[in-house]
Amino acid sequence: MRDSATVIRVENDLAWVQAKPKIACCNCSAMSLCAGNKDNKGQLAVRNPLRAMPGDEVEIEVPEADYNRELTQIFGLMLIAALVGMALGYIASPLRGFTPGENAFFGLLAGLLFGGFGLYRHYHRGKETSGWPVIVEILEKGESHGQTQLH
Repeated sequence: MRDSATVIRVENDLAWVQAKPKIACCNCSAMSLCAGNKDNKGQLAVRNPLRAMPGDEVEIEVPEADYNRELTQIFGLMLIAALVGMALGYIASPLRGFTPGENAFFGLLAGLLFGGFGLYRHYHRGKETSGWPVIVEILEKGESHGQTQLH
């Protein structure tokens, strides 16, 4: 899905933009990608490979194929964490006063908790931007182009 936006500020390889959606965001399958990258002013962090500057009118794209791949990885990891936790809990049953079924349940919960914590840390380090929206075209250069900065 593509939308137009205005670049507000630039930080390293990211640009903060004010998007002008062509369709309602609630209809987009990748809505949570954008929602996770918004600040309290409604500005959206996007990858900036074209080096857009503040004031530029740009076209951004939400990479829905990347989004689907990320979701598959997330759910796969959570499933594996749950099954490993359940198996470890079942194996550890002679060590506790609970039944093997209860230990397996507690292991499943522990696996989900550790898997969720690992995913949270992975996606909130600030370095994982592969599934983020990206600037694909500069439609109109803004007032920041052509100016030199005095030091």
